[in-house]
Amino acid sequence: MKKLSIVFFLFALITPVVLGSAKPSGADAAMNAFWDKFKAAVIKGDKEAVFALSALPIEMEYGMPRIRTKAQFMTYYKHIFAGEANAAKCFKTAKAELDSSNKKLFTVGCGFAEDSTPADQPLVYTFKLTRAGWRFVGYDNINE
Repeated sequence: MKKLSIVFFLFALITPVVLGSAKPSGADAAMNAFWDKFKAAVIKGDKEAVFALSALPIEMEYGMPRIRTKAQFMTYYKHIFAGEANAAKCFKTAKAELDSSNKKLFTVGCGFAEDSTPADQPLVYTFKLTRAGWRFVGYDNINE
C-alpha cells in the first residue's frame, strides 16, 4: 500500500508537466495578469487605464513622433488602438508572445482593421518589464 501511495504521488507531480498544463512561472503569471488588465482596458476604451499601464516615451511607427507626454498619448490613442488596427477586436483573441532573446519584452500582433481574416499581423504592440512592472512601450507597423 505504501508503494502504491508513492507511485500515485509521483504520478500526480509528473502529470501536469507531461501534459503541458503546469502553472506558469512567476514572470509568466505576472505577464499574463498584466496582459489581461491591459487588453480589458483597451477593449473597454478606457484611455486613462491604458495610459496608466504604459511607460513614456512610447516608440511609434515610422514617420510618427515618440510619445513623450500624457497629452500626446491621448492625442494619438485613436491612431494606436483604432486606426490601422482594431485593437479592441484583435486583443480579444490575440496571444502575448514573450521575446525569446529578451525575457523582459513581449509583443502582441494584430492585422489591419479592414481585413476580415488577417493572414499576417504587421501591427505590433510592444511591452516591457520595468521597475513598475509590465508596461506598454511601443507600436509599430513592421511593413513600413
